Amino acid sequence: MPRTLYLVLSGATASEGAGELVRALHGHDWRVTVLCTPTGTDFHDQDRLAELTGEPVRVTFRKPGQGRSLPPPDVVVACPLTFNSTNKFAQGLADNFAIALLCEMVGFGVPTVVVPYCKPQLATHPAFVRSLETLRAMEPVTVLHDPGAPDGGHLPPWQQVVDTVNRL
Repeated sequence: MPRTLYLVLSGATASEGAGELVRALHGHDWRVTVLCTPTGTDFHDQDRLAELTGEPVRVTFRKPGQGRSLPPPDVVVACPLTFNSTNKFAQGLADNFAIALLCEMVGFGVPTVVVPYCKPQLATHPAFVRSLETLRAMEPVTVLHDPGAPDGGHLPPWQQVVDTVNRL
C-alpha cells in the first residue's frame, strides 16, 4: 500500500521541475499530495501536478464542510523552500496554508524534509542561518542544505531527496 507524502512547494523553480520529483517519489510507492504557497503558484504548473497526483494542488485553507480532508501523511517534503518560506517556517509564521501545514506537522512529529533554495547572498544572511539552525533543532526535521556548495544554496538531485525520504 502506498505511503502518503505531502510535497510543499514555494516560489522557487528547480531545473528538474517539481513534476520530476513527484514521478521519482511515485517510483518508490509514495502517494503524493502537493501543497503550495500563494507565490509558488506562479512558479509551478498546478495542472500538471494535479494530473500527476490525481489531486488538486492545495493552496488555501479548506473551510469547514467544504472539500475533503487531506489523508494523514507519513512524511512531509518542503522542496524547494525559498528564503522567505524557510524563515517563516522556522519562526512559526503560519500566514498561508502551506507554511501553516509545515508548522502543524512538526507539532504532530511527522518526519519533515526541508530543502531550502535561495541565492548565495541570501543563504549567508544571519536570519537564514539562524532559521536553518532552528529547523535542524526540531526533532522531526531533516534539512538538506549544503552552504559550502558553489552556489551556496543549490538543490540536491531529486534522487538524494527520495533516498532521504525513504530512510525516514
